[in-house]
Amino acid sequence: MKKPFSFSETNDWKNIVTKTYHLGVKTLAIQRQSINMYGNGSLFSNSPYITDGGFFEFEKPVKDSDFEELKKPVLLKSRQKIEVENQTKYFLDENYFTYILDLRNGKDFVWNSLVKSKTRNQVRKTEKLNYHIKTGKTELLDDFYKVISEAWRDLGTPTHSKAFYKNIVEGFGESGYCAEFIVLYLDNEPASVACLIYDAYSIHHPYAATLKKHNKHSLNNALYWNIILFGLEKKIQFFDLGRSRKDQGTSTYKLSWGAEAVPLYYYYFNTTSHKNEEDSKIIKFLITAWQKLPVPIANFLGPKFIYKVLK
Repeated sequence: MKKPFSFSETNDWKNIVTKTYHLGVKTLAIQRQSINMYGNGSLFSNSPYITDGGFFEFEKPVKDSDFEELKKPVLLKSRQKIEVENQTKYFLDENYFTYILDLRNGKDFVWNSLVKSKTRNQVRKTEKLNYHIKTGKTELLDDFYKVISEAWRDLGTPTHSKAFYKNIVEGFGESGYCAEFIVLYLDNEPASVACLIYDAYSIHHPYAATLKKHNKHSLNNALYWNIILFGLEKKIQFFDLGRSRKDQGTSTYKLSWGAEAVPLYYYYFNTTSHKNEEDSKIIKFLITAWQKLPVPIANFLGPKFIYKVLK
């Protein structure tokens, strides 16, 4: 049976990733469950380029020998706690949460009972703007990429190649998941975008951005509300707003939509420690440097860096 929230564990996702990037791929068989693991030279991880993994049904505690053939540190991202055998060499990072909005009670309930009043007011503010929404596949690729590449450059974050996003919207099918772009146009110019991956159970937007010059208009609120409407129209049950640490401002933003924090579990095997470098001085320096790059150079260099970041 297909597990919920698990599109990144499918063979569709494996084909999308390996069609775009040269990663080492090994399939582990752990207690009769196959898990695709992707290597970047220093680490193996499931669910590459997605911030969480799926649900794993291990009947017994996992142990060192389950991961020893990879001979490198292993990151297993999981949506539930995993029982680990005593004496196993591993480290568990519990600093991350994803945020889930329940859509099952319909539009009026979501709007009136879940979305906070300040957020509703910001959505109403955007309705006074001359914007319109399109959803689609490769016909929207250029507009999607124009926004996400510039917006992520402004954030100091490398973006994936245009081919990666093209492969996403063309690559799902066998698994039961679908993918589309949603593009918000302001005065007929693309301004806010997301790549949506969904099935009948949940909708995700793992790659999304709004151009910085439009921050004053709160267009990200208009985009979120239209993603919710998209999900409601298709009778999808949950909107996964994605990962944040609880101390991040993005966490507060997601809670303002009425989403609930759900813990994520990052298990590092074949090692007893892991250091998150997001707040290190070197990362902050690299972010500042990246923000100064011209967009074409950032687009050229970005895929050469980001393909290594499996987390």
